[in-house]
Amino acid sequence: MENKRIAGVIFDQDGLLFDTERVSAVAWGIAGDELGFHVEESFLCTIRGANFQDAVKKLRETYGEGFDFYKLRERKQEIFIKLLREQEIPVKPGVHELLAYLQSQGYGIALATASTREYTIENLRLAGIEGYFRHMVTGDMVKEAKPNPEIFFKAAELLGVEPGRCLVLEDSLNGVEAGLRGGFVTVMVPDLTQPGEELQQRVARVCPSLKEVRDWLMEA
Repeated sequence: MENKRIAGVIFDQDGLLFDTERVSAVAWGIAGDELGFHVEESFLCTIRGANFQDAVKKLRETYGEGFDFYKLRERKQEIFIKLLREQEIPVKPGVHELLAYLQSQGYGIALATASTREYTIENLRLAGIEGYFRHMVTGDMVKEAKPNPEIFFKAAELLGVEPGRCLVLEDSLNGVEAGLRGGFVTVMVPDLTQPGEELQQRVARVCPSLKEVRDWLMEA
């Protein structure tokens, strides 16, 4: 079994550790309506896990060169942070149980997210789990975004574990593809996007929540 050789675990952030993608989608919708652009959920699926530059490219391809993405994104971020900080940070089911288990068993733990370092550190602090993540790679530390596996390679390097012995946990299609391309043991924990049949055959496992990831690792 693939879980028997795992020594390090690399987490995504939004949609995996925190139930923030729904808040983000609401913020995109409000900002888009304010500026006269209707942002479809089908489009948001394509940019989840992507960095700023890749999102700009996809937005221009979808809405045209005259599209002021920078203004839209700035307004979206203002709305998103306001909505997010008005509530308790929405931690996904199984986060605390899985992190505690990994720490108790001596697994290396890292975070690999396209989000900014400041935003990430604040989320981890508010959730009370910052102590688990001594190793962190944020979007400003890489040149290529998911589905390029660069961010996972950097996280694996920080852990000192080769990709084939690292478990990548992802909710987005871009993130899952990055893990697969990099040769990582890749598990999808779906959030807003469900995997198709072809993708289900390629990943090591599809788990409904991080609790099931912990149970799977405990089988090793």
